[in-house]
Amino acid sequence: MPLPPTAAAAAAAVLRPVPELPRRVPYRTLGVSALILALIALFVGGLTAWNRSVPGGRPIPAGLELEAGRGVYYRPADDWKLDTVRSRTGSVSAIFHGANRFTVRVLEWRGGPEGPLLRQRARFERGQRLAIEGEPEPFKTSGGLQGMSFGYFGPTLSGRYWQITDVSRQRVVQVDFHSVPEGAENSLDEAEEMVDSLRLEARP
Repeated sequence: MPLPPTAAAAAAAVLRPVPELPRRVPYRTLGVSALILALIALFVGGLTAWNRSVPGGRPIPAGLELEAGRGVYYRPADDWKLDTVRSRTGSVSAIFHGANRFTVRVLEWRGGPEGPLLRQRARFERGQRLAIEGEPEPFKTSGGLQGMSFGYFGPTLSGRYWQITDVSRQRVVQVDFHSVPEGAENSLDEAEEMVDSLRLEARP
């Protein structure tokens, strides 16, 4: 049987320094982290500044008529707002309510009543890959304006288009309403009321 270690040997074993494990060279991440934080701050700050620089919707007083251009007027539904970005004085009036968009365009036209209608159908079908719902059908407003209308739909967009062609004054009125599919169905009544409110200012 081996003899137990002496007191001196035991003390030497306790005092013997434990060898240090080799340390890994630390990655120099401080500079990279600072750069990433700076880029994030710049990105967020840029988005905030951009959002503030873009004009938002402008409230429309209840009962106020808007002029789309060239003597064409209509009355927006309650709680809709003027889209100041897409509206153009004298030719385009754009309003919105949530995901719903309603746009009235007044253009000069020197041809027959079918030309703008066919071009608009082609734009929906070929340009935007939307399907036309049935055939264009006539409509008439309570003020006596007459034109043609058709519905359209797609995976993320549904709407309806109305057109009034005033051959005698060489102008065409194009009205487009669209929204997300479920929103278009729920707000179509308001869009039809706004179309019904359309009026053309009498000639002087």
